[in-house]
Amino acid sequence: MTKVPPGWFQGPGRRLVEGVLLGLAAALTWAIYNIGVDIGRADGFSSADLAILRYAGAGALLLPVLLLRHGRLSAGMSAGRMLILSVAIGPPFAFLINTGYGIAPLAHAVVISPGMTMIVANLLPVLLDGARLPRHRQVGIAVLIGGLVAIALDQPPSKDPDISTLVGDLCFVGSGTLWGLFTYLVGRWRIPAIEAIGTISVLTTLVCLPVYLIAVTPASATPAQWGEQLFYQGVLGGCIAIVVYAASIARLGPGLAGLFPAIVPPLAVLIAIPYAGIWPNGIQMIGVGIAAFGLILSLDGFAALVRRLRYGRDRWTAPS
Repeated sequence: MTKVPPGWFQGPGRRLVEGVLLGLAAALTWAIYNIGVDIGRADGFSSADLAILRYAGAGALLLPVLLLRHGRLSAGMSAGRMLILSVAIGPPFAFLINTGYGIAPLAHAVVISPGMTMIVANLLPVLLDGARLPRHRQVGIAVLIGGLVAIALDQPPSKDPDISTLVGDLCFVGSGTLWGLFTYLVGRWRIPAIEAIGTISVLTTLVCLPVYLIAVTPASATPAQWGEQLFYQGVLGGCIAIVVYAASIARLGPGLAGLFPAIVPPLAVLIAIPYAGIWPNGIQMIGVGIAAFGLILSLDGFAALVRRLRYGRDRWTAPS
């Protein structure tokens, strides 16, 4: 049995434990956020309602961060780049993902959207920068596509009787593609994720809130339901999940930290059973399992973990 080196928990061990706990918290937060969107659509909230709650809530919470890190914002965050990023994960993203939730089931949303994000974020560097895709990522993406195909074959009755479930799936394809573009651009331009999200949330709110107040009829929901969706959209999805995940990356590195978003699909499906009474069918469970396995296989952290277990080296060293 390998002994833990003296003082391990005070150094790399502590960072490892903290990073794992933060990563699990981020995954749990994202899972509950996804369930919250599904609940919001079932309660009669429109895509516009949920979008304005997401950006206004996140903008209000992250504005102090932007003010405190004003000097950091100038690095790489030009007006043109922020406009492009706002198009990628601003109103178009919110419209697609919220519309999809009003048509297709939760199990489709939590697989298709993050699956497309993984595919697009990995293929864009290959197509645009001449990057090489590692073998473990090629295998993982192939498995992930298999999971997406399984989900696509499952076409239960649509939540909207006038629209096919496939349309909702295509909305998730679009939202995942936009988030994958955002992920690629943030990495290429070396823009801090929290600052980018905060800036986009504030700018989107300033532009869209007047339009929403003039042109949109808000959902006929109770104040409690509005407060519940503000929590799901602005606090959980728009703010806490991103901040906590960024803290996990700082402690674990992007490779191992990237494992945690991969567990969001099965986690959301399982939590939705007692939390919202949403039961997936057999095909949905198979598709979720295959896609989640593909996501995990695709990540550098999983490949590094396999190498460490295989060769028994650096067992007690936290990744940088």
